[in-house]
This record gives sequence, structure tokens and C-alpha cells, in this order.
Amino acid sequence: MELLEKHKRKIIGSLLLAVAVYAVLLLVGDAQQLVVTLQDFQWELLPFIIGLTLFNYAVRFGKWHWYLSVVGVRNLHWLDSLLIFLAGFSMTLTPGKAGEFLKCFLVKQRVDAPVATTSPIILAERMTDGLALLLLAATGLFLFDNLTVRLLMLAVALGATILVVGVRQRGLAERLMRRVEKFPRLATRMHHFYAFYASAYELLSFKSLFIAIALGVISWAGECFALALILVGLGVPFSWELVILSNFAMGFATLAGSLLLVPGGLGVAEASIGGLLVAFGKQPWLPVGTITATTAAAATLMIRFATLWFGWFLGLVCLGIVSRRFGQKIEMSDSAPSA
Repeated sequence: MELLEKHKRKIIGSLLLAVAVYAVLLLVGDAQQLVVTLQDFQWELLPFIIGLTLFNYAVRFGKWHWYLSVVGVRNLHWLDSLLIFLAGFSMTLTPGKAGEFLKCFLVKQRVDAPVATTSPIILAERMTDGLALLLLAATGLFLFDNLTVRLLMLAVALGATILVVGVRQRGLAERLMRRVEKFPRLATRMHHFYAFYASAYELLSFKSLFIAIALGVISWAGECFALALILVGLGVPFSWELVILSNFAMGFATLAGSLLLVPGGLGVAEASIGGLLVAFGKQPWLPVGTITATTAAAATLMIRFATLWFGWFLGLVCLGIVSRRFGQKIEMSDSAPSA
């Protein structure tokens, strides 16, 4: 596929980075002890853990399909929409998940919806998921106080506020686009920018934001609880403090990986999850049980394979299905304004 060829070097680089990250995890967690810890895991919990990941995907798909209707794309069959949504996971290992704009080109191939109209959905998904993760991570601030985390959360909330307020200033945006229209080289492409802005304006309305963030909280809570379930399977006694710690670790780690535009959050997410579990997985924060470095490393490996790598493999499978179902080559064009 042409798109995979285009991003092949980036994906291979990400895979090499993953090997390095997990090699470090094995060293930190003591490889021999890590193997013993994984052998003692309650593997009967695995179907529930994967089920929680699938629950996350199901709710996020609902948001994606609803977003399409918000920007006026209502003629895409839900099965095609689902396959396109899942195929986007194949681009998770591209820097900043930029390859996920693949979904917009697939929608164009299927129902001829302009890429400029649908591409704001990718940005809206990223922002509302980030705010949802921020809310989930914020639950940890009731128990765990950390200045760095507070500053990161404040920066994300402030950036999102500025973006939303800026996009909602329709008069200002239209004046800026009319000025840009005076440049001959851009004038012929201005209809793309107008379509892009019209979609962004609708997606960032307060009603749409509220619905999208609520769906984001529900969906990502599934993966956060999956981490808590993994820790229970590794022998850490269940408690609501453990659930809050899992929200804190997964929310912060996923958000940090996205903000730093690291492919799949590799390195950043693993270090954040493992570090936060070790730092706060003991008394007085946990009433019973202690999360050792080995347990944290094992939990980190398992949650990443149950989320990032499971999703990537599922995305590759669905991308193959989409290419055969649509009967066309998947390629990126220059018909939309750059993100």
C-alpha cells in the first residue's frame, strides 16, 4: 500500500525504539524476576482486560461516527466507518499520530467527502481525548500531589481553552481568511480552508465539546480500569485507591506521550506509568500492598501490549480489509490544508 510505503521508515524507526524501551524495562525490572512475576499473573483476567480495551474502541468509534454526522457526512455506512476508524490505528506509530489523517482520505474514497471537511475531526478527537485524560488524571490529585503534573494539566487546559475560544471567533477567522485570499498562490485553495474552518467551528461548539469529552472520559476510563485489573492480577490487593492510581498513571502517561508527539508515546508512556506506580504504589497512598519496581514493570508491559500493540495489530488487519473492500490504492493527496 502506498501509504504504508510512505510511512515505512517512520514505523520501522518506532519499532526499533520500542525494542530499546522494552529492553530498558527488562533491565530495570530484573528480567528473571519479571518472568516469574508474569508467570504468576492470573491469566483468567486477560479476556476482561482485552474487553476493556475493546470497550474503549467502541465508545471512541461512536464519537468518530457522530463527529462525521456533525460535519455533514451522513452517507457513510456504519460498517465502513468502523473499518476506517480501526484502520487509523495502523498509523499509531507515526510521530504525533499524524498518519491518522488516513481516515479522512479513506472517507473521501468511500463517499467522496472533502478531506478539508473531515480532517478537523482528527484534531477534535485529539483535543477532546486529551481533556478527558486530563480529567481522569486529575482524580489522582485528590491523593497524590505533584507540582509537575499540576503544571502540565494547567498548560493543557489553558491551551485547549485558547484554541476553542479562538476557533469560535467566527468574525475574526473570516477576516483573516479574506486577507489570506489576497495572496494569488493561496487564493485557489481557499475553499479548502473555508471548509476546514466550518467543520472546526461546528466540532468545537460547546454542545459538541461536552458530548465528546463525556464520551472520552467513559472510553478512556476502560483502559485505566484495565491497568488496575492487571495490578490485581499481579497480586496487588484491590482498593479504590488502586483504581484512582491507575487513572492517574494511565491518564498522565497517555496525555504526556501525545503532547510530546512521540510515536505511540513510546518511552514517555512506559516511564510515566512505571514511575508513578512505584512512586505512589505504597503507603500512605495504598492502604494495603506495595507496588514494587518489578510489579510496575510487568504491569507497564502488559497494559501497553493490551492497548498500544493490540490496537496497532488490529489496525493493520482492518487496513488490509479496507483496501480490499474499497478496491482502491490508499494514498494521500494534497487536496486539504496541512494540519
